[in-house]
Amino acid sequence: MQIDKNNSRSGLWAQPDPKRHMVRGALLMAATALAFTLAAPAQAQNAQNMEITGDAAPQKAAGSNEATAQKAAPAAPADGSSAPKTTSGAPSPSASPAATSPAAAESGVTAKQDAGSSAVVFMYHRFDEGEYPSTNTRVDQLSAHIAELGKSKYHVMDVGKIVAAIANGSPLPDRAIGITVDDAYRTFYSVAWPMFKKAGMPVTVFVSTSQLDAGYDSYMTWDMLRDLVKQGVTVGGHSDSHAHLSAISAAEAKAELEKSAQRFKQELGFVPELFAYPYGEASSEVQQAVRDAGYKAAFGQQSGGFDKTADRFYLPRFALNEHYGSLDRFELAANSLPLDVSDLTPANYTLTRNPPAFGFTLQQPAKDVKCYPSDGTATMSRLGEERVEVRLDGPVSPGRWRINCTAGGPDGRWRWLGMLYTVPEGIKNPG
Repeated sequence: MQIDKNNSRSGLWAQPDPKRHMVRGALLMAATALAFTLAAPAQAQNAQNMEITGDAAPQKAAGSNEATAQKAAPAAPADGSSAPKTTSGAPSPSASPAATSPAAAESGVTAKQDAGSSAVVFMYHRFDEGEYPSTNTRVDQLSAHIAELGKSKYHVMDVGKIVAAIANGSPLPDRAIGITVDDAYRTFYSVAWPMFKKAGMPVTVFVSTSQLDAGYDSYMTWDMLRDLVKQGVTVGGHSDSHAHLSAISAAEAKAELEKSAQRFKQELGFVPELFAYPYGEASSEVQQAVRDAGYKAAFGQQSGGFDKTADRFYLPRFALNEHYGSLDRFELAANSLPLDVSDLTPANYTLTRNPPAFGFTLQQPAKDVKCYPSDGTATMSRLGEERVEVRLDGPVSPGRWRINCTAGGPDGRWRWLGMLYTVPEGIKNPG
């Protein structure tokens, strides 16, 4: 394993550019034989104490049928969306597609050509807190993850250096990996950080300042956070109160960011440069507020790798918890590649129309693209070789709606595009 130990918190880019949310009970989850499944987005939106929320199992992959799914359906997305329940030919999450997948054969892309252009970032929350399986990672799971990342093919790097390199067009090693932890739970300090530190792996922790101010036993103290900073842990912003930022006014969101920055400055002497949206929820207005607050990049909670084509203020992360902490799933995610697209619709990550008209333009040929929505029956259409359009048969449930699209990549690796949209109550498309 090669590790970047230089844990800088400055100079990412030269250009401008209460306890009530703690988990009160485990979210009901169901597993299918084909993939991992999570609770429906509507449930997730109401569970304000949940940080990790995932995807309901879709009934059918958009644009697939029984015959084509058996031949070419990609592995189920690694953040909880499942392959079609009506087909049996999709490989399991631990399976690898052939190196001569349709996408690779069509484009002639090789692993060497992909190397150094993208990265994968993981997201954790709690550790060794078995009463909260939806946000917890067991010690044995974390040990397995660290052991996997200790293999020489991976390059664990500071997340700030990863996003800076991509923004500046600087090369990255193949399989560049970043590690993030949301919410500053105390078990990161007492359980996980000693394990990461022993392995020499840099970590970024995203902090909601009022959670530390409140003095809850389950969260770290400011003294603990200062100790982590001295040890090389990077701190990121996560709002002040861990609010649903896309559900409050622009003025309220701005106030959240301002108060958070003030508390960081008072307690740590600096304001972080990286941000993570609470619950992964964003909107065009919230993104602009984060830019205006001086952050250099921001992360959501949608799955996928990323490269220079990604939205720097909505970067993906693979969520990990007890239900999605298996080594097979971790390996699949760690070896994934981005599915590069442009002209993505909807462009606003909080929907203004329901059902959404989802689509994108492929930046490289891929004949085996499949899309898996978390809610609703979808039909996928290909407009020529490049454009992919997904249409739902009706409105999706209020809360959060995810869609994951995958395609075969080089050397048995998979390409991922994961999107998470906030669905307000009562919106509909014009008649």
